Amino acid sequence: MSIRDRSILWLIVVWIGLVGSVGSVPAWAAESARVAHFVTSQGIGIYLVENHVNPMVEIRILARGGSVYDPAGREGVAALTAWMFNEGAGELDSVAFQERLHYYGISLGANAGQDTLEVSMTTLSDHLDEAWTRLGEAMIRPRFVEADFQRGVRERVAELIKSEEEPTFRATRAIFPMIFGERHPYASPVNGTVESVKRIELADIRRHHAAVFRGAGMVIAVAGDVGLERLKGLVEKHLSALESQPGPFGPPPEAIPVEKGTEQHVEMDLPQTTVRIGVVGIHRDDPDFYALMVMNQILGGGGLTSRLTQVIREERGLAYGVFSYFSPLAGRGPFMVGTETKNASVAEALALIRKELSRLVEEDVGETELADVKRYLTGSFPLQLDGLDKLADTWSRIGYYKRGMDYLDKWPERIRAVTREDVRRVAKRILPLKRLCTVTVGKRMPAGSEPASGTRSKTEASPPNR
Repeated sequence: MSIRDRSILWLIVVWIGLVGSVGSVPAWAAESARVAHFVTSQGIGIYLVENHVNPMVEIRILARGGSVYDPAGREGVAALTAWMFNEGAGELDSVAFQERLHYYGISLGANAGQDTLEVSMTTLSDHLDEAWTRLGEAMIRPRFVEADFQRGVRERVAELIKSEEEPTFRATRAIFPMIFGERHPYASPVNGTVESVKRIELADIRRHHAAVFRGAGMVIAVAGDVGLERLKGLVEKHLSALESQPGPFGPPPEAIPVEKGTEQHVEMDLPQTTVRIGVVGIHRDDPDFYALMVMNQILGGGGLTSRLTQVIREERGLAYGVFSYFSPLAGRGPFMVGTETKNASVAEALALIRKELSRLVEEDVGETELADVKRYLTGSFPLQLDGLDKLADTWSRIGYYKRGMDYLDKWPERIRAVTREDVRRVAKRILPLKRLCTVTVGKRMPAGSEPASGTRSKTEASPPNR
């Protein structure tokens, strides 16, 4: 993940953190905050945020079926299943299906994450019937033609080969097995590897699709120009044929933090080095969740006031940017720190990052700094829910991860309740230097400048196409 993507990281963090207060949001957003919720006879959890300002509707669907459920040796099945979601359904082949979507101005596609397979749809409210027809057919009556599947395999393989040129891709691929362990499903790349994708067969896609698209456990969030009764009718008409029994996928296995971190250097002939430092974090339901969100903002969250930005960028000029983030998953998600710096300054940057991590563990944060961060977090909510797409994204995650209908209302008070002691406690839990894993991608570091924490691992000179 590059430095220019820090703003995207911050949006992800806030979508999951979901900060806000009703008094601070625009009038239209406050009206939209009145969310309707119902569960269908198939077990689908539906969330509706009505907003009739514009004739648009955004739909987000989350279902259990991300990359953690890929068959061993065929990693990439979930991602390829998502790729094929709009490649023909019902009586329409791939070309006819795409043409129909284009004619009505409907955007429909899917993506795989680690936990979930996510479907996104955008449509004018005048075309809701057509949009839900296509959505229902794609979920219930996919065509799955061999020629389309082979085209998807070729595209995915080409993308993976191209990604080998990106240091951020190489760094991410290297660090996840280090922090989660080689055998944990979170260690595997979501898109698979060149070798694993080539082993996937169309039958794998059919099985995965059938296991994912079931009513039980599925969440659909809708935001925009549609009323509750109309939505109920659309869901009943187009999704009533979904299997109501739960699928075969259970919760992901528990991730156990490593006792002693390792390091790895990936050799690439580049003018700067990409740095990633990571460790297993905590669960969403952990009492320290909100303390971790505050701690992350202090350390390297969005904006130019974080400790890492002040030290690495403003004071030393070692990098254009530096970030930290926590990515909550269904299990214990990763906590990461990252930057890109000149090859000659890697050792200095790493030392400064570790110093700031140690400060959080060994010292209480200042009251003023803590107050400023909490004020920033609780005041930034309107920027994160200023569109129908963000509202649908937010409520799909609230529903899928069972955060509760009052989650947005309670988020500000939970952030404000975080104390200096809370921040230091969670830092001690997840940031001991001995557990941190470090990856550097760039030219080989001069002798004596290698990362000092953890245990020496290996130097990767040529890509294994994982």
